[in-house]
Amino acid sequence: MSEQRTEISFECTAQETAVLDGYCSARGVKRTQVMRQILKEWSEVKHREATLIVRVAGSKPELAGVDRE
Repeated sequence: MSEQRTEISFECTAQETAVLDGYCSARGVKRTQVMRQILKEWSEVKHREATLIVRVAGSKPELAGVDRE
């Protein structure tokens, strides 16, 4: 079963696009593949950060550290 996808659209500068296109040309990949990989890696890092924050601080930040010295 394939995972459901959501379209994301955004603008970037001509310089950013040129670098992306150059990279894609050199690697023989499509923009979509590169951007998905960047988003996937970023999402994994942010998810891990959020998981650790909730694990350490709890889900109610105002109570975080109440029992700590």
